[in-house]
Amino acid sequence: MKLKPEKLIEQLAGPAAAAAGRPLAPVYLISGDEPLLVNEVVDALRAAALRRGCEERESHVVERGFSWEQVTGSLRNLSLFSAGKLVEIRLTTATPGDEGSRQMREIAGRAADGNTVVIVTPALKSKIASSAWVTALTAAGVWVETRVPGLGELPDWIARRFRVAGLSCDPEGLELLAGRVEGNLLAAQQEIHKLALLYPAGTSLTAVQIRAAVGDGARYDVFQLGDAALAGDVERAVRVLGGLREEGTAAALVLWSLMREALVLVDAGVRASRDSTPQRAVQGAGVWQSRTDLYVRALRNHKAGGLRRLLRMAGRADQIVKGQRSGEPWNALLELTMALAGRPLRGGELL
Repeated sequence: MKLKPEKLIEQLAGPAAAAAGRPLAPVYLISGDEPLLVNEVVDALRAAALRRGCEERESHVVERGFSWEQVTGSLRNLSLFSAGKLVEIRLTTATPGDEGSRQMREIAGRAADGNTVVIVTPALKSKIASSAWVTALTAAGVWVETRVPGLGELPDWIARRFRVAGLSCDPEGLELLAGRVEGNLLAAQQEIHKLALLYPAGTSLTAVQIRAAVGDGARYDVFQLGDAALAGDVERAVRVLGGLREEGTAAALVLWSLMREALVLVDAGVRASRDSTPQRAVQGAGVWQSRTDLYVRALRNHKAGGLRRLLRMAGRADQIVKGQRSGEPWNALLELTMALAGRPLRGGELL
């Protein structure tokens, strides 16, 4: 069975489940790359196990030299002092290898004897998600796939967290907070906790209150920069670029990301000029299916002259960042970002 994190947490904490003493599943698979979301599910399982009299907990980390016999031996030994054991197994990679895959299929296939096994993994890509060990664990118990909300989903995610904290917030405030904590869910949760201390339950917060109380805890990566620029979202692209600079990201890494997107876009533009449809042109340039629409929109933002200008900007930025030409690297990166977004800078608009 597969459950969303919030659904499982609701089931575990619900009064009906506690009153009925509903037993835990024999095995839980929790996958995801965001520690906050993963740990919230694990904490909910630990609390639910304690309420059911399971006071013994073991934790194992699968790394080099790990012996699966430690786990299987522990599961064979019944707990003398509590109602079963909670056995946590954390995989450091999403590919457990042949032995790990076999052992987890065995864990899924045998009776738990009152024990509950919690297996935590990084995010599972589609090929791994359909593997035999994942299928076996899901059939025997519950798979909880945690997923980091995208920027468009983040305001709704924050709104739900506000409701849990007894607060609400207007749409402008939600957008503002989302922009300040993008890529850093832990910072988002910390800000919500802070606001819950500052304001009484039932308060409907405004953007003015959010702006006054919340710091900028956003964390960005170079891929977000390229996506924002291709989408023509100038405000966000400039914000991400500034965040990368403040976080100490190497200018060369930012250049690599922007150059890659620019060269692919120019390639697609050349193909489109040869009487090819934008979709075929983008696919011919080697763009993944999931990003085709993004590049098609970007092509609409660039005339042929704009793509030539983009190519010149890319060459200039490359020389400046590599020290082969005079200029300020981050100003050159800003120029390239704006050109990629279809909004080349005029004089006096540099960082």
